[in-house]
Amino acid sequence: MILNFVIVFLILLLLALVYQRLALRFGIIDVPNGRSSHALPTVRGGGILFPFAVIFWWMAYDFMHTWMVLGIVWIATISLLDDMYSISRKLRFGVQALGLTMAFFDLGLFEQESMIMIPFLYFVGLGIMNAINFMDGINGITGIYGLVFMGSVLAINQYMPVFEESLIRYLIISLVVFLIFNMRKKAIMFAGDIGSISLAYMMIYFLTQWYLATKDWTIILMLIVYGVDSFVTLTQRILRKENPAIPHRTHLYQFLVNQCKKDHVMIALLFGVLQFAFNFFLYIYPQSMPSNTLGVIVLLATIAVYLLIKLPIERKFASS
Repeated sequence: MILNFVIVFLILLLLALVYQRLALRFGIIDVPNGRSSHALPTVRGGGILFPFAVIFWWMAYDFMHTWMVLGIVWIATISLLDDMYSISRKLRFGVQALGLTMAFFDLGLFEQESMIMIPFLYFVGLGIMNAINFMDGINGITGIYGLVFMGSVLAINQYMPVFEESLIRYLIISLVVFLIFNMRKKAIMFAGDIGSISLAYMMIYFLTQWYLATKDWTIILMLIVYGVDSFVTLTQRILRKENPAIPHRTHLYQFLVNQCKKDHVMIALLFGVLQFAFNFFLYIYPQSMPSNTLGVIVLLATIAVYLLIKLPIERKFASS
């Protein structure tokens, strides 16, 4: 088993090196602009490792969950094209919805959920997918946050075995390889749309699988740190009558890096450690799900603390 994972690691490392060369040759480069948190042109699309990890797992484990794999292939393809060219937002949104449909079908969601609940699950899924798409803004944050999520799911699977453990391990390996190139002061590669969207797709897949097994909404707290940052920032932008679809630098982690001049990797680690703390004390240590009351208290308290940190920073740099 260990040898198998070592081989997967080496294959993905080789794939990353090959992709880096190809990206440089064909100009798949993220050139910094006024909204960027980096200063040098950097290869985009290094997150191609994530869908390939899923495909390698599918081939190694008797072609299980084919519909889910087809979904990530569709999503990864349109996202890679978007990294290379400018793809219509409607087309990307449509393919993402198609990919989610394949994931939901693979999990048997349409037979287990009411017609009222299904549109809500699409709304949440697409929301998570596009929120995480904005995460690839500072070095290390996508990989570390993904690693915390997958590691937590792996730990939870020990007392609530509802996930494919081997699939989680393949994704963890791909995240480790990606971090070799991304978790640096000067990143060699960014995840790109193909990485962030594919990673979000797998997070949604596991969360949906978990929800179908427990029918418990508190599973969403597995994404509470970045989720609160995304939700509050989106609300602020809507109140300011800004276009939420346009890239920006108004997330808390972006303020900390760009305005407060904190180190990229330090902030990425901070977000990862905070999220793991939530996961550990809410799910892993008690080996159970938090109550609805505790879930609401944790959510509201996190939003309050977040605002207490972010609003003074915004006021400080707005007046300077």
